[in-house]
Amino acid sequence: MSAWQRLDPRMVGAEVARVVAPMVPATAAVAVAGIGWRTLVPLACLLAALAGVAGAGLARHHSTRYRITDELVELRTGLLFRRSRSVPRERVRAVDVTAGPVQRLFGLAVLRLGTADQEAGLSLNALSRTDAERLRVLLSDGGAALPTEWPGGQAAGEGARPTDRRGTRAAGDGGLAALRPRWLLYALLSSWSPLIGLAPVGVLFRVLDIFGVEPSEVAFLRTFWGAVTSIPPLVAGLLGVLAALLAGAAGVSLLHVEMWWRFRLTREPGGLRVRRGLLTTRSLSLPAERMRGVELTEPLPLRWGGGASLRALVVGADPDDDEERTSADLLPPAPRRVALRVAEQVLGAPDLTAPLRPHPPAARRLRLARALWPLALLAVPLWALGAWLSWVPDLLWLLAPACLLVTLPLAVDSARNLGHGLSGPHLLTRYGAARRRTAAVRKDAVIGWKLSRSPAQRRRGLMTLTATTAVGSQRVKDVTPAQGVAFAEEAVPGLLAPFRRTA
Repeated sequence: MSAWQRLDPRMVGAEVARVVAPMVPATAAVAVAGIGWRTLVPLACLLAALAGVAGAGLARHHSTRYRITDELVELRTGLLFRRSRSVPRERVRAVDVTAGPVQRLFGLAVLRLGTADQEAGLSLNALSRTDAERLRVLLSDGGAALPTEWPGGQAAGEGARPTDRRGTRAAGDGGLAALRPRWLLYALLSSWSPLIGLAPVGVLFRVLDIFGVEPSEVAFLRTFWGAVTSIPPLVAGLLGVLAALLAGAAGVSLLHVEMWWRFRLTREPGGLRVRRGLLTTRSLSLPAERMRGVELTEPLPLRWGGGASLRALVVGADPDDDEERTSADLLPPAPRRVALRVAEQVLGAPDLTAPLRPHPPAARRLRLARALWPLALLAVPLWALGAWLSWVPDLLWLLAPACLLVTLPLAVDSARNLGHGLSGPHLLTRYGAARRRTAAVRKDAVIGWKLSRSPAQRRRGLMTLTATTAVGSQRVKDVTPAQGVAFAEEAVPGLLAPFRRTA
């Protein structure tokens, strides 16, 4: 495809539809608040702004060109100010195809190319679904020859059979996992449900504020507030908490269904493919040559429920960017045994379940000290406030020791979760209490070691060993210097040799 191509002309209809969609809530707000200058003027401004957006979309269609050569993916944009961008095909790290509700209605999709440099990637918005899928296959491995064998020794691209009742597929076929309805229960254990439940309320009051409408002027809000104030405050508070929890659970469920509907994790020549989404569909290719390992994540409530989530450690994905992290997810919150089974199939061995080496007792003492001292220091100013100000309760300082009921168990659990080790070609690390992380990273991905010691660690003879890789830093927390240096030398022999002093 060496000739310059245009985006799909149906994007014009999609841009017009984007103008119509936001008018629905705006019109509803005008109907609730009544017709007047306070509502018609903001509505007219919104119409003008959306018309400008539609015009910009039309101009973008006429001014955008792209082409794909044997070496480059090139994109030209701009009407008055022309801009040319190019990405070498060998630098493409991930190929992501997404389609929102409006784009699906018009048979369109967005193709995004990810590179090691987050600002160097580009996107083609919008292509036909057929063209986007064809380019995804073409660019998913940078144009290189596609391997026919997966690292686990299983042929890639074979025909998929139906999933079993546990949500995974038998070894040897093209599929690794598919969504099961009961996994929705694990999603409820991994989100801030009350905050999500309060989001629609915040949106409603924000819309009223934009149109200059006081909540007391809306009839149903005035009636609702009157009903709330007519019951005892304690009962009203309990009902409010219950309503927030129920609304949060409903919101989490809807978000989970929208994000993970028809989820499939399959092998394809050269890597993995993740497909998911209800309203906005997504198809992501993860080339095997860009993958350096996996990470098993277990937030505390999800761990109590026996669940976990799994993501790939991919070169070019920013571990601190939520969107980049989500794009590398291999599983939604699911049973832990399923996550471990998928990790074994991806890694080619059960390395993630290998025994880990324990950390010294000083690591547990350090965590207990971190749980005790901040609260002890907090109790002093709270006691002083109670003694100084008459309207502050004298026993306010008891809040600090009461927090020990939470911090001490977390400190003990954090010490118990510490571990590191080696298994086959992978380096293993584990740490965390509120959010336990277990990572398996290829040893040949380690490009450097960092040894650091805080004042508290120095007093207890501890250090933190950090492995620097292209997929982020992997930390071995609170080990003795001898233990850390020996582990680094065992994992990657010779890497620390130029920096070691011999007696």
